[in-house]
Formats: sequence, C-alpha cells, structure tokens
Amino acid sequence: MLFRRQNNELEVLAPAKLNLFLEITDKRSDGFHELDMLMVPIALYDTLTFKLRRDDEITLSTRCAVGNKSPLPAAPDNLVTRAVKLLRQRIETDSASTTSGLDICLFKRIPAAAGLGGGSSDAAAALVAANYLWQAGLSTVELSELALQIGSDVPFFLSGSAARCRGRGELLTPLNIPATLDVVLIKPRVGLATAEVFAEYATHQGARVDDRVAADNILGACASGRAPEIGKWLYNRLVDSALRLQPELQQLQAELLALGLPGVQMTGSGSTFYLICRHARQARNIAEKLSHRGHAAVFHTRTLAHRSLNIDFEQDSFPLEQPCVGLSP
Repeated sequence: MLFRRQNNELEVLAPAKLNLFLEITDKRSDGFHELDMLMVPIALYDTLTFKLRRDDEITLSTRCAVGNKSPLPAAPDNLVTRAVKLLRQRIETDSASTTSGLDICLFKRIPAAAGLGGGSSDAAAALVAANYLWQAGLSTVELSELALQIGSDVPFFLSGSAARCRGRGELLTPLNIPATLDVVLIKPRVGLATAEVFAEYATHQGARVDDRVAADNILGACASGRAPEIGKWLYNRLVDSALRLQPELQQLQAELLALGLPGVQMTGSGSTFYLICRHARQARNIAEKLSHRGHAAVFHTRTLAHRSLNIDFEQDSFPLEQPCVGLSP
C-alpha cells in the first residue's frame, strides 16, 4: 500500500496480487480449505480516499476506470464498508469510545471476479486508513485478526511484501524476491466467483491428496530472481476447476501458451491469466498485441518490492516508480 495525506484527506493506493503458486493441502472442519500459496503484490492499484465527517455516518462512493465494467457490491456489502464497521466495533467495544464518520471514495482499476484480490486489498487499505484517522493505535497483528474475519486474502495485503501464505491464507512468511518481474495480465470477459471454483474443485478433486505439488521449486526459483526459472514452476491447483466452469478459458490458455513466454498461469480462482515476460519491452509488445483480441482488459505491470506498513503518513506524495499500463479494446 502507498499513502498520501492531503489537507484533511488520506489517499491510499491498494495493489492487486498474483498467485505464483497455489496448492490445496486439506479440507478444514470449518468448511474452508488449507492452502499453500506464494503471492506477490503488483503495481495495479485501486485508489481510496478517506475523509473524516462531523457526524458518525460512513458513506462509500465508487467509480470505475474506463474499460473496467465489473459490477461492484453496494455500499453495505462492499468489503471496504465491512472493514471500517468491523474496526469501529472493535474500538467501541475495547474503549467504549465513539468514532466519527467517514466519507470514502473508491476508484476501481482492479477488475472484480478476476483472482487479483482487489476487494481484499481495498478492505486492508480501509483497515489501515481508518485505524490511522481514528487514532485507534491497533497493531498490524491486531488488524490482521480483523482482516481474517473479512476474507482469507486480506491479511496478505497488510504484509506489504511477497509472502508464502498458509492456513486459510493468514499464516504469512514474508519473502524477498530479488527481481522485479514484468508481467502481462489478461482479464477475459467472463468472471468467476471464488466460492463456485472451490466448490467445483471439491466435487471433482477434493479427495485427491497423492498428487499435491510442493512449493520448494518455486521458492528456489524466486530466490534466483530469474524470470525463466520462476515461470517454469508456476502452479495453480484451481485452474482445471476454472476451465470446467468456463470452457472458453481453455481457448485463452492455449492462445497464451502458444506465445512461448517464460511463464503462463491463472491467478487465484480466476478468471485472469498472466504472462511472465523476459523484460519490459517484451511485456509492452505482448500487451499491445493482446489488447486487440477482444479481452475485457489487458495490463502490463510489474511485481512490487517489499514495502513496510511503517509509513510516514505526512509525506505529500507517493512514488509510483512501477506504473501499470492498462489497455482495453
């Protein structure tokens, strides 16, 4: 996350993520799955602005970037609103104090139902911003406890770096990936709901545990920092389930594999696929080429280096040293 304080407003850039590795290791008694994932933040951001109100009302307005036509949940159901209200409940329960209202504006660049974690990242940004504006003083550990109540990916976005994520996704081991990877994201016109993809997996593959893939190879490749090595070991247990739910994704996968790039994989529960490229020029050329093939959106972006949440909120600008270039037909 990146932050900027301007007058009485706080602006936050909330990044998307990619899954370089996703394995399902077990089914939990609470209905969730045990996961083993390697996730990295990327320089594709939603922008959220927060402003204190004189009353106690919490409002959320949303708008989408050109080309991003993903439907957004209404304010009461949006993860941003849920995060802020959950934090307010925690503050008022612990200290019996009241909190002021917030006007929140969410500008969406990250497509929804895409496996990019946009909603989870927005929720994490809301927790951090409200914690600061309300001067609640909750630690990152305490915020992570609230984050897990909102969604399994939300704790990752509080970490500020690439991480190996286990359990439901809340058991984080930060990772240092020395190289910045140039990637191209391809969001098809179809979307996928996470719950439906996991249900499909449970129906067809839930009992299979003998063919689990270990994360050792991708972890070793990431330590090398070389795109071809990382691309070789990309893995996502959910991709077959996604292809069964949306057979047209099979054509997209075949189209991308034919490009002969270092790595091709689906992120999260889909429906976005991504390409790992050898360098920025190759990524730009590929993104331009794919933008004319009728996909909902194509982005050239990069993975992000580690960024701590110990942030100077008083800085008057945030560095965008790794901008995202989005292309839509």
